[in-house]
Amino acid sequence: MKNFILFTILAASLKAPLWAAVVPETILPVNTFAIATVPDLNKARQFFKADPVVRMWNDPAMAAFTGKIEKAFNKNVMQRIREEAPIQPGEIWNLAQGQVTIALTRKAGQPSPGIIFLMDSGNKAAELDRGMLQLREALVDNQVEHERLRIEGTDFVHIPIPRRPGSGVYLGQSKSMFIVTSTEQLALELVKNHKNPKAKTLKDNAAFAVQHKAQFDGAWMYGWLDFSTVLEVVNDEIEKRRDPDAEPNPLMPEPHRVREALGLTGLKNVGVSGRTDEEGSLLEITLNVPEAARRGIFSMLAPPKKDAGPPPFVPADVVSFGRFRQGAAHLWKTFVDTANEITPAAAGAMAFFQAQVQAKNPEFKLKAQLIDTMGDDFIMIEMAPKKGNIQNLLNPPRLYMINSKKPKVTLRAIMDLISMVVEAPPEEEEFEGRTLYSYHFGNFVDEEETSLHAVAVGEYVWVSQDLKALKEYLDGPKEGAKPLAKLAGLNQAAKKVGGLDGGAFGFENSKIMARGLFKVLKKNPNLISDAFGGLPQGIDPDTGLPIGGDRFGEWLDFKLLPEFKQISKYLHYTVAGVKADKQGIRMRLFMPIPPASK
Repeated sequence: MKNFILFTILAASLKAPLWAAVVPETILPVNTFAIATVPDLNKARQFFKADPVVRMWNDPAMAAFTGKIEKAFNKNVMQRIREEAPIQPGEIWNLAQGQVTIALTRKAGQPSPGIIFLMDSGNKAAELDRGMLQLREALVDNQVEHERLRIEGTDFVHIPIPRRPGSGVYLGQSKSMFIVTSTEQLALELVKNHKNPKAKTLKDNAAFAVQHKAQFDGAWMYGWLDFSTVLEVVNDEIEKRRDPDAEPNPLMPEPHRVREALGLTGLKNVGVSGRTDEEGSLLEITLNVPEAARRGIFSMLAPPKKDAGPPPFVPADVVSFGRFRQGAAHLWKTFVDTANEITPAAAGAMAFFQAQVQAKNPEFKLKAQLIDTMGDDFIMIEMAPKKGNIQNLLNPPRLYMINSKKPKVTLRAIMDLISMVVEAPPEEEEFEGRTLYSYHFGNFVDEEETSLHAVAVGEYVWVSQDLKALKEYLDGPKEGAKPLAKLAGLNQAAKKVGGLDGGAFGFENSKIMARGLFKVLKKNPNLISDAFGGLPQGIDPDTGLPIGGDRFGEWLDFKLLPEFKQISKYLHYTVAGVKADKQGIRMRLFMPIPPASK
C-alpha cells in the first residue's frame, strides 16, 4: 500500500507542469507605458499553424512555388546568420515557450525611455542556461567589451555601446526568463518582480488594468500605449529645443495648439489585440478617447449609430464595399474649426480658394451648395477588373456614392471644383433618363487616359473613373444576382466587428482579389523581375558600390503557381467595423474561417 501511494505521488508530479507561466503584467514595472507581447508563444504557434493562409502556403499544390522561396531564404539570409551568429536563430525560436514581450518605461528625469525585452523559455530553462554560457564565451572569444555582474543573485552581462558612456545592454536569466534591458536599474526591477509575486507591477496600473479586462484577457497577442505619457515626452523635447530668444511667428502653428486642435490631448491610451477561435480571427484597435474630450480627428472618426450595411443594389460579387455614416456638415465644421485653431491663416486660405472658383463661376458658394446639401452617407464599391492585366488589377473599377439632400446642386458644385483643374467643359450623355457628365484629364499618369464620370441618381451623386461600371450600376442588378447583404455568414461575421448599425462597415473578398492576381502572375511570370530587375540588389563589400543584376528569379517563379481552384478553399472574405461609445472608439477586423477549408 505504501509503495502504491508513493507511485501515485510520483506519477502526479510527472504530469504537473515544471514551470508556471509568467504573464507580462506581473513582471513589467508599474511605469511601463508601452508594451507589445505574445503572452504564450506556444498557443500562438497553434493558431498560426491553423491559419488558412499558412495552410495554403503549406499545401502540396503550392510546394513548388513556396519551396523555391524557402530555399532562397535559407541560402541568402539564414545561412549567413548561422555562419556569423554565436547562437543559432532556430535555437532561440525553440527556446521561446511562454511570453515574448517588448516594453518601454518612463521615469521622471530620464532623457530616454527604458527598453525591455523578455522571453520565457519555460521547461527549456536548462537550454537557456547553456545559451547564456555560449554567449559569454562568444563575447570573450571575439574580444567584445563587456562586464559580468550579479543583480539580486542573478548573473547578467553588460555590453556597453561604444562612445556612449553610461549606455549599453544588460542581458541576464532569472529562472526561465531571458531578460534584456537598457539600464541596470530596469534589470534589478525585473528580477525583483520575477521573484516576488506581490511586487507592484504593470498589473497595478489602473488604466492598463481596465484595458486588460476589457480587451486583452484571452488574446493571443496584444499591445498597449499610454498616449498621455507619449505627450509628456513630446512636450519635454519641444521645451528643450525651444529658443527663448526667437521672434514669434503668428503664422506658424504652436505645437500645443496643434495637439489640442487635432484632439490628441483627449486620447488617453491605445489598445491593440488579436484573438482566434473556431469562427475566425479578430483584430481590434481601441482608441480610448472619452466622448466629452473627443475633438478634431477623433470627432470626425467616431460615427453615430446608424445603418452601414450594404444596400440591396450592391451585389455579392463585389471585391470590396465600404460605408461611412458621418454627416458632411459635421465633418466640414470640425475640419474648419480644427484648421482655424491651428493657425489663423487657415480662414484666409479657404476664402482665397473659394474666390478662385468664383472667378469662373460667380454664383459658387462652397458651404451652401456643397457642404450643406450633402447628407450623412458615403459609399465605396469596388468591382473585379474586366481584363486580366496588371494595370486593371492595380486600378479596378470603383464607384463612389455621396448622399445628398439636393443631388443636382451637389453635383453642380463638384463640377465647379473640377473646373479648377480641367479647362474644357464636360461631355454630356443621356443614359436611362439621366445626364452623365464626363471629364478627361489626359494620360499624365500612364498610357491610359484618366477620366471622371458623375451623375445624380435618386438621393445620391455617383462618381467613378470607369464609365462602363457606372452604366452597369445605373442599369440595375442583373437578373438573379445575389445581393451582398444576403451573402452567407455576413451577418454573423458583422456581429464580430460591432454589427451593421455602428455607423461604419467594410467588406473585402480576398478570393476574388487573389483569383485576379493568380491569373495575371501566371500569364506574366516575369512581371516583378521586369519591373525591378535593373535595380541594385546589394552593396559590394570590397568597393562599397551597388551591385546590379536580376536576382528576383532566384526567389520567385510564378510559373510554379498552381491553378487557383486548387487553393481557393483557403480564401474567403474579411469584414471591418468602427463603433464609438462614451469611453472610446473601437475598430475591428474579422477574418472568418473559409467554410471549404474546415
